Parts: sequence; structure tokens; C-alpha cells
Amino acid sequence: MSALQDLHWLLSSPSLIAPDHLPAGIADGGAALGKTWWDQIDQAALRDALTQHSTHTPFRVGRYAESLMQAALSHLPGHELLANQLPVQVDGISLGEYDFLLRQAAQLLHIELAVKIYVALPTDQGLRYVGPGLHDALELKLARLFERQLQLSATPAGRAALPVDLPVQPMAWLRGWMFYRDKDTAPWPILAADHLRGWWRCWGEALPRHRPDSLWRSLPKPDWLAPRTADDRALPFEAWEAKAEVHFAQSKHPLLVAEYAPFADAGAEIARGMVLSPDWPDPLWLGKLLAQLSPRSA
Repeated sequence: MSALQDLHWLLSSPSLIAPDHLPAGIADGGAALGKTWWDQIDQAALRDALTQHSTHTPFRVGRYAESLMQAALSHLPGHELLANQLPVQVDGISLGEYDFLLRQAAQLLHIELAVKIYVALPTDQGLRYVGPGLHDALELKLARLFERQLQLSATPAGRAALPVDLPVQPMAWLRGWMFYRDKDTAPWPILAADHLRGWWRCWGEALPRHRPDSLWRSLPKPDWLAPRTADDRALPFEAWEAKAEVHFAQSKHPLLVAEYAPFADAGAEIARGMVLSPDWPDPLWLGKLLAQLSPRSA
């Protein structure tokens, strides 16, 4: 069941940010905690809940992840999910919303969930983690998360919106993939040492291949979370390459791809990559994005 696999990944995969680089007072929703919660949940009840799960159209990875987390927290023994997507407003003006408010003994966990995929792009400002569409960057996401979203309970309006009067522990639950041009690229120090990594190239460049007989598949958004084993959609490289050539002849949209071991070797996912259009990054959009970011040394 793919939703169950994705939820296990959401709970137990590595955090993006190293715990000692989180701002003071922010707890880490890390893999160890997620695995503990996973082991405590009644798997049969969770499976039934996820059977009723419906995806949004058009599909959005963030919404999907939120619905999976809601199912998990609703079935977590010893905890009570009091609210999710709870808005905080003043005079009709939105200050944000609480992703999840989870009662744990005599405190509330305020969990902010984010699943992000960024390309590690070398620039004259140093390495930047940018969205493939160049509309967002890791730096901007973290600023919103740490300076606004996770600070809601410290504001008068945020306190007033809480369903119960208990101490609040903000918690960052950050998951995702960072894609690097070169495997030896040194990541930002704030990233967890074990954060999930892949490679990126522009179409027309030679793509990294871990074995000559591997299978390849372009992943639709519903398959962006948990690694899966190869199925009949996985193709020999040359056959996949021909389909990708047709794609890039018609579109500039990137392809998230998975490389698998052959079926004879159980078809496990070996690596993940991001294939971008031949002219990526667009200089105009990149310039607009970099102008929003704080200076960094090269």
C-alpha cells in the first residue's frame, strides 16, 4: 500500500536540518521520534484509515504529506490531535496557521510539517538550494518556518487561538531530498549529515548511472516520497531515455527519476535524480530569486 509506505517514510526518514542548528526552543521531529511513534500505532487501524484516504486534484505533495501525518497523529496512543490547519487571525487578517496541535501529557506539541525538494545550485554567491522552478529557496522556507510559523504560540493571537491552555513546544518536522551537481559537494553545515541526497543534470548531459543494467522510471508526484521497488513501469535506460527525449522536446518541466536494480536483483531503488531542461536555470528567474536571499560567500 503506497500511502502506508509514504507515511512510514514521512515519520522515519532523516530530517533535513541538523538538530543543533535549529533555533533555540524548537524541537526536532527527527527519525528516532518518528520510528518510535510508528511502532506505537495500531497498524491495522492505520491501514484502514489510509484506505479511506483520498488525494487532492491537482496533486500537491505538501497536501498529501499533511493528510498522511494527520492519519498518524490521530492514531497515536497516549496523544490527542486537537487541531490541524488551525488558522490564526487578527481582525480578519491571517497571521498563519498551526499545522498540527498534538496534546502530549501536560503540553501541546505544535508541529510544523514541510516536505521540500531543492536543487543545490552553485552560484557566484556560493551554493544555493533552489526550487526547480526558481520560485522558492531553502533559505526562504526556513526563514518563514522559524521566524513566523513556529513562533505563532508566542504571539497574543496565537495563544488566543489555542484550543486548550497548556505550555506549547514548537517542533519542526522537515523531510525531503536535496539534489547535488557533484556527489562530493559539501552541503550547508545546517543540513543533517544523513539528509537524503540525489544528483541533478540538465537534459543533454551524461546522466550518472550506477550499473549498466539498471532500470529507470520518471516519477509522478504521488511517488516522490518513499522509495519503492521497480515495477512494470521501470524501463531499461535506453527505453526510458527515448521517452525523456520526447518529454523535453515538448516541455521545460523537470523530471524526477529513479534508478533501480534489475528485477533479478529484487529491483530496489539505487539512486534518485532530477533532470532539468537544457537551458536551466533561466537567468531572469534566477536573478529575481537570488535578489531575495541574504549574501553568502562563494
